[in-house]
Amino acid sequence: MRILIDLQGAQSASRHRGIGRSTLAHALAMARNKGTHEVFILLNGMLQESIRPIRDLFAPWLPASHIRVWQAIAPVDASEDANGTRRAIAQLLRDDVIREIQPDVLHVGSLFDGFGDDAVPDIWPRSHSAFVAVTFHDAIPLIHREIYLSPNPAYEQYYLRQAGQLQHADLIVSVSASARDEAVQHFAIPSERAVNISSSVDDVFRPVSYSKAQTQSLEKRLKIEKKYILYTGATDERKNHRGLIEAFALLPKELRSAYQLVLGGGLPDEHRQQLEAHIQACNLGSDEVVITGRLSDDDLVQLYNQCALYVFPSWHEGFGLPALEAMACGAPTLGANTTSVPEVIGWERAMFDPHQPEAIAQKMAAALTDTDFYQALKTHALTQAASFSWNKSAKTAWTAFESLAGSSPVSSAGNSTSSQLLPAVAQLLAQPDASVDLFALSQAVASNQQNAQPQLLVDVSELIVKDARTGIQRVVRSILHEWLSNPPAGYEVRAVYATDKKLGYCYADRFVQQFRGQLQDAQDAVIDYGVGDIFIALDMQPQVQVFQAPFYQRMRDNGVAIHFLVHDLLPITMPQYFPDGAAANHAQWLRVAARGDGIVCVSQATAGSLKAWLQTSASAATPRVRHFHLGADIQSSVPSTGRPANSSTTLTQLSARITFLMVGTLEPRKGHEQGLDAVEELWRVGHDINLVIVGKQGWDVDVLAKRLQEHPQRGKRLFWLEGISDEFLDEVYKRADCLIAASFGEGFGLPLIEAAQRQLPIVARDIPVFREVAGEHAHYFDGKQTDALKQALLTWLELNSKGLAPQSKNMPWLTWKQSSENLFEAINLS
Repeated sequence: MRILIDLQGAQSASRHRGIGRSTLAHALAMARNKGTHEVFILLNGMLQESIRPIRDLFAPWLPASHIRVWQAIAPVDASEDANGTRRAIAQLLRDDVIREIQPDVLHVGSLFDGFGDDAVPDIWPRSHSAFVAVTFHDAIPLIHREIYLSPNPAYEQYYLRQAGQLQHADLIVSVSASARDEAVQHFAIPSERAVNISSSVDDVFRPVSYSKAQTQSLEKRLKIEKKYILYTGATDERKNHRGLIEAFALLPKELRSAYQLVLGGGLPDEHRQQLEAHIQACNLGSDEVVITGRLSDDDLVQLYNQCALYVFPSWHEGFGLPALEAMACGAPTLGANTTSVPEVIGWERAMFDPHQPEAIAQKMAAALTDTDFYQALKTHALTQAASFSWNKSAKTAWTAFESLAGSSPVSSAGNSTSSQLLPAVAQLLAQPDASVDLFALSQAVASNQQNAQPQLLVDVSELIVKDARTGIQRVVRSILHEWLSNPPAGYEVRAVYATDKKLGYCYADRFVQQFRGQLQDAQDAVIDYGVGDIFIALDMQPQVQVFQAPFYQRMRDNGVAIHFLVHDLLPITMPQYFPDGAAANHAQWLRVAARGDGIVCVSQATAGSLKAWLQTSASAATPRVRHFHLGADIQSSVPSTGRPANSSTTLTQLSARITFLMVGTLEPRKGHEQGLDAVEELWRVGHDINLVIVGKQGWDVDVLAKRLQEHPQRGKRLFWLEGISDEFLDEVYKRADCLIAASFGEGFGLPLIEAAQRQLPIVARDIPVFREVAGEHAHYFDGKQTDALKQALLTWLELNSKGLAPQSKNMPWLTWKQSSENLFEAINLS
């Protein structure tokens, strides 16, 4: 079954209220508990600010392509008559996207948004054939019409219009048994079409211990000077702040002198002034009642944990979320005996008549003076809170949806209806009072269309400028070649590039033609992207990719999954081996990568280092982190060709004696100096061996480079082959007898598997990534001193002479075809 959850309730003005929090939390639980079903999320592109945070929350559970953003032309606020045509068009645009997604069930989390913001949650009329389920939170505005509707005729009209749409819902899922009863009684919903799925609270609401300094900091900031009785929530009349203040004023003098009343939560200035006036009218001092204003979640959790008593005096609730939040933190909790609050609190002795301040005061006094009652309240709070969970709520909803749509496997939802969007929009535009930006409308229509074939957008921004022939460039060439030659099923592979001068990417079509040896007649156009596309930063160019960070988020907002390939964290974990500033630059680049949908590392060891860094870094992002292994066959990496003039002589010299080979750019961490020192020691004691170093000169190795260039054994038993082709490197591998992998740190260790492909034995430094790649198929050494490697080479020479040296011929390795398939699987897993 495919379910589409309309999350506008978590985007609109409701996002700051219990409705928004519960709508979002329930949708997350639905995604966590989807099993074999499919979950899609529908977001309103006009409510732009909330899109990115919601995408990030769902990233661990849903692929980016399952979070659809529909676009329309704002403003469409229903409180303004001038927005009527735009709102009607927005309804058509949203409905057409729903039709295109083809859900079995459309679940609307909040139907009554859109008056005062650009939410469009309508369920009728509709062109799609999905079943429609609506979350019903309460009938409070209708039941208390004189408070919520009558003073504002325009809102009353809108509310009643939306309420009328409930009759077109196939299923009502309520947040409480009380709310379900209200739906049946006040909206004439047949009881068989209404199901109570209950509600819960976020995991952040739990018992927490705080230091003395943390306690003092909060209390000083909020002007709390004593133990306190707490209330949190909105300031609607039904919340009964006045009754609670009067009840506090009725407490015995000794209790009032020992406690403060704390009213937590944001409120308009008008409401604050009214409450302050009521406090004075009750003969309470300004220091006896604290009005906090808006609270962060951290502050709220701390207040719940440290309050002496939590009191919830509201006389009408759809659920009563604050009371459950308080109990989940272990707060002894009292509440009203009306509507849904008894369901939440679950103990008759902890309740009172909210219409009687004397009853509230008596219950508070009993809790604060009766030790046994107080301890029972604390024990009951955690026990009762544990009976609610979002997972339980989600499973109840899934059962209801399965009954509604049938429990067969995922279907195409049977939506065979064709789009009637354009004729319907044209009809609206033909109205005399229609005033719509046609260009903006055409952009919205175009952006809502899903590509017939999604693209795999491969970033080659570094390779297109310069192929340094390093290991990273070999990886980029190899995977790009495989994907271009054998595109992943259902995807069109397009190489793309960007600069650090202008936001946005272009197709690298001219480069691809050159890369494939074709006639270069293409033009590099600006990329087109949309829902279902995948972007992978295969190449690493931090300066460009940090600059392009806003563009990645723009693509994400439009349904493109953003992934980065991370080769290592060495500039951060081993800054001593890199130029000044490298660690900070690498960290900045990783933070950009972390704000995408996923990161794929070239080894499990690198993935572990990245996860550890993400937990301790300043980045709040928690992307999905996976790993894969690189390929080994140079011939599949679009190898460079050509040989130096003296290549035959060199190869003959390598075949003449035992040859040790080191492959990698000359840089401090690679261990070339230790390798040269060790081999010199072996020469000194009479071992006639070769040392071949293949790699360009990198940073901070001028002394080593001069030493190699001027070495008396150069061209005899010491060979430094700078910038040789892949073709010649392959010949060198074949002539060598043993690979020395002396690097102090690597992301993967590509030469190890290239050696294994040729059954070349390996002497490797004992670091985790080399153990991961080579396992038992290498001879390991440890230590940074010359003698450590010297002894390892001596031991290997002795073992090799006896035929006992570890062999790499059975070491597992992948072809670049296999490696590229594994990488695509890693970025495409839902």
